[in-house]
Amino acid sequence: MTRRFSIVGYVLVGMFALSGPLAHSADRVMSLTTQAELDNVIAKKLAQEDAARNTITTLLQRDDVRGMAKGYGLDVRRAEAAVSTLQGDELQRLSLLAANANAQLAGGDTVITISLVSALLIVIIIILLVS
Repeated sequence: MTRRFSIVGYVLVGMFALSGPLAHSADRVMSLTTQAELDNVIAKKLAQEDAARNTITTLLQRDDVRGMAKGYGLDVRRAEAAVSTLQGDELQRLSLLAANANAQLAGGDTVITISLVSALLIVIIIILLVS
């Protein structure tokens, strides 16, 4: 009976000894992402953020937007400086608002609707509050 327990003991010790390296190699198989792929993802994300910031800055540099902000007593230069601090969802949301406003203003609309004016003011005010 003791011989049977010792054989079982050897088998168990052998299984435990081999399970460590096998489990470790299984972890390595799961991470197939290379450094180049990670670098590409990061570069793509940074490019998207730069494009979003450029969209907002383009809107803030328009003469009609500057005039409207000045009429409401808002400092556009301060808002432009604060654009670089925007991140994440806030950056994307403001970029979409700025893109819509840019499209409407570039389309030659001579009548600026209340929604466009409110969108512009929201963009500028949020930027000023963030900084």
